[in-house]
Amino acid sequence: MEDNNLLIEKQYTIPFELFRTAFIAFQKKFVYPRTYVVMGVLAAVIGLYSYFLVYGGENVNRGLYCMIIMFCAVMIVLQWINPRRIRMKLMEGIREIENDQYRLRVFPEYLEIGTILPPDDVTGSESDALFDDVPEEDFSGTRIHYNKGMNVIEYPEFFMVYQQKTMFYVVPKTPFSEEELEILRVHFSKRLEKTFRSQMYK
Repeated sequence: MEDNNLLIEKQYTIPFELFRTAFIAFQKKFVYPRTYVVMGVLAAVIGLYSYFLVYGGENVNRGLYCMIIMFCAVMIVLQWINPRRIRMKLMEGIREIENDQYRLRVFPEYLEIGTILPPDDVTGSESDALFDDVPEEDFSGTRIHYNKGMNVIEYPEFFMVYQQKTMFYVVPKTPFSEEELEILRVHFSKRLEKTFRSQMYK
């Protein structure tokens, strides 16, 4: 019954550089804004205590203030480095699954997106081949319903789909025809309205 309502189905891989680009875009949207705020607060604290060191007079606890300034400086450096360190570790893991196959199925009420798993049982596959049977593919996917928490952002090379700010899905555009891409845009625009956004020219 579900297949009768299927709008688009596509199988694809996610190239390493494309996933890297997508993860950087994700960090710019959800990680770096908070990072910059924290860095700004720490820089303000450094400025305040530096002022006290210079103009505070003889009663200033210079040792304590210097420790506070040094601590804030270290935290600023860590705030700047951590997103890059997280990205490097993630990219190391992505190298191992770069050739994995993914599938997107678009229905009127939800998306189904996930990984197509390779067959485990080689003997069983050979047995199926002897009887001209095609083994069913093993699919590990997630059903994402259109609701206020679902967001889709279109970038020049991909769509980013997410419901939480800690997890997202990348859907490359290259496997889709221009007609299929337009179907996706119209569908997302109708179902998601303001939570479907375009970053095509940014």
